[in-house]
Amino acid sequence: MSYTALYRKYRPARFDDVIGQDHITETLRNQLKSGRVGHAYLFTGSRGTGKTTCAKIFARAVNCLSPQDGSPCGKCAVCKALADPSNIDILEIDAASNNRVDEVREIRERVKYPPVNGKYKVYIIDEVHMLTDSAFNALLKTLEEPPEFVIFILATTEVHKLPATILSRCMRFDFRLVSVDLLAQNIRRIFDAESKKYEESAVRYIAGAGEGSVRDSLSIADMCLSRAEGTLTLADALDVLGAADRGKIRALTDSILCGNAKQILLSIDELTNLGKSVSRIAKDVLGCARDLLAIKTGATSLVIDTPENMEKLNELAASAEPDALTAVIRTLSAVDAELRYSVSPKIVLETACLRAGKLADSDPDALRARIARLEKRIDELSASGVSAPQSAPTPVRQNAPVEQAPADTDGVWGKLITYFRKNGPMSIYSLLCNTHEVTVKDGVLTVYPQTDAEFLQFSDPETETQIMRAFGANNIALSFKAEKRDAGPDMDSEIDRIKKMLAGGKAKLNITR
Repeated sequence: MSYTALYRKYRPARFDDVIGQDHITETLRNQLKSGRVGHAYLFTGSRGTGKTTCAKIFARAVNCLSPQDGSPCGKCAVCKALADPSNIDILEIDAASNNRVDEVREIRERVKYPPVNGKYKVYIIDEVHMLTDSAFNALLKTLEEPPEFVIFILATTEVHKLPATILSRCMRFDFRLVSVDLLAQNIRRIFDAESKKYEESAVRYIAGAGEGSVRDSLSIADMCLSRAEGTLTLADALDVLGAADRGKIRALTDSILCGNAKQILLSIDELTNLGKSVSRIAKDVLGCARDLLAIKTGATSLVIDTPENMEKLNELAASAEPDALTAVIRTLSAVDAELRYSVSPKIVLETACLRAGKLADSDPDALRARIARLEKRIDELSASGVSAPQSAPTPVRQNAPVEQAPADTDGVWGKLITYFRKNGPMSIYSLLCNTHEVTVKDGVLTVYPQTDAEFLQFSDPETETQIMRAFGANNIALSFKAEKRDAGPDMDSEIDRIKKMLAGGKAKLNITR
């Protein structure tokens, strides 16, 4: 006999069996009990959260002759007839492969015919966002005013792609990601039904790897059933998921936290040579940094790992700074899209890890981590007996004038642009971004605008006030003014003058510009 996957074998047949979506199942059951059944529903949410499952349960429940607490009984003649795959009263349509206007026109023709077995004919259109614009337009009128015996249930993971005209005609239900506790409880129930022995840590890890999706968690659990003949251990689950060796991931994370560029490149090369995908390495490092941060902040219960690995993580967390871990997490989280579409993902990962290691980012967390690392290094040197050399103070003459270093024109202008980019107003930021001639002389920053309009903007008292405020915020001891460059002689006047001079000398000359 052919094997049935766990997520199909244990697909809920009643609303009571659906986990993590109580806000939806309760509403649907109350509608069935009160007879307030709508004609068009929209189920949206992440993959594997129960959209199609709830649609099928609802489709059977509205036709059931003796529903039990809003769920189909599964025993009446209609329930048995609808359970037959050949029934034509519940039609599940894949919009990804039937997205043309012709398929929708065919649906419009079918809705005219009444159901054969039950009271309602239910159309479940999965991945409805894949329909073309013309197909959506063809569906509009039928979706708004279908026959009284027809119900439409649209399911999608990308609701933002649906036209507003479709959304306004449907009763919308948003499915949520399922918590790790509920996923773990569901996996335990299935393992017990399959007579499979397991470690609690393995179940928790599988639930966490599901990332809120019931189907994903059961797919992983299905693989783990085949992996371990005896008791399912955490090591078995790690092996099934293809997670890189924990020790090598910790070593790479440690190299990043220490800023060891050479070891970062060597560790990534070693992991890729073992056959680990670049995206898997990035995800594992991200998870390791998150675990270290959880340990550092006292949330050790959130970390799921073997006792041996926990001991190593505690050692590494003792020397890690929370700001440094936050910077690593933020940097690596931002490269997911780059890794997905890059032609050289390994180089992208290496660059991201080096950037995280050097903390060459203007992020406040990164700067604080960098300062903490330097302070720690100073403490280590002081503990080793190394002290900074004492330099003799430079004698200062009484009443001697203090000489100020000449101001860096580009640096001052760059600080102004940075200040207004962060603090606004954007009108001044845009004005400063244009190319201008700028000089700093005798404690005055002078700008020479290229056009009269820019000169008027710089000459505005409010602009001058804002620029002086920026000087104060950056400790720049300068004043500001705007001047016009001498545009040179008026060429028309010069030509007239030369003509008059030549006419006085009785010479004939035709001068044009």
